[in-house]
Amino acid sequence: MILAVGGGSVMDCCKAVSLAARYDGDVWDDFWARPGVIDFEPLPLGVIVTVAGTGSECNGGAVITNEAKKIKTGRDYPALNARFALMDPTCTYSVPQKQMVSGSFDILSHIMETYFSAPDEDNVSDDIMEALMRSVIRNLRAAIRDPRDYTARSNLMWDATMAENRLIKMGKQCDFECHNMEHQLGAYTNCNHGCGLAVLHPVYYRHIFQDGLPKFVKFAQSVWGIPREGKTDAELALAGIDALAAFIREIGLPTTLKELGAGKDQLRPIADSCGISQGSYKKMTHEEIYKIFCECYE
Repeated sequence: MILAVGGGSVMDCCKAVSLAARYDGDVWDDFWARPGVIDFEPLPLGVIVTVAGTGSECNGGAVITNEAKKIKTGRDYPALNARFALMDPTCTYSVPQKQMVSGSFDILSHIMETYFSAPDEDNVSDDIMEALMRSVIRNLRAAIRDPRDYTARSNLMWDATMAENRLIKMGKQCDFECHNMEHQLGAYTNCNHGCGLAVLHPVYYRHIFQDGLPKFVKFAQSVWGIPREGKTDAELALAGIDALAAFIREIGLPTTLKELGAGKDQLRPIADSCGISQGSYKKMTHEEIYKIFCECYE
């Protein structure tokens, strides 16, 4: 068997290795470049989580980068689910704060990517996600104040699992356009995943909020506690996005692509290589993605 000790990158890599160990073909071509069918038994996988973030411990998902092709993409195969996951919050204590913070923002991003999608009618999944987002915000602040706050670390670890164990995605269309964009940033620049997401999310949401206005109003009120106080729906929605941007600055994550080491001349090829989400409130074009990257640059 394989024992993956680490965060999402380690877990995902070990899932790919567990598949390759029992497969004679090219795992990239047959399982990541396009969806495949696993009709054999991969090498068994166990996980010891040291970073709360991706939630990879509780699903068969694995994001893999093909460095030669400059493509970073993920697939979720239930056959790659870990046989067990040991989740001890004290194992996360020694992780550098920047990695803890960026992993925690990835948790928040996973929830937001699911939340900001249809349906918009009252539903249990959205209610759960609002509670989870408040939990990530509250507990990340606590973990920054005291890196050995066991309760905060424990809650963040459970938030990560709840975000990606497929439960909150029940009945949801899901967006994940920001992930598509960040994956390609990572493929070209090897930037930290959570940091890339932190740069992109506020700008991306300012591009799409009018198309999902009721949900962005709920986000402002239910997650950030912003009162209406005479605001229009658009003003309230933008206040929620501004609160998200302020939180990103508060926790010390970068706010520009320049900080991540991306070159301005790279933005066009990165934008043109991004996948287009079918679940977004507003379907992106490569031209608009390029515009978002330019707005994020500095």
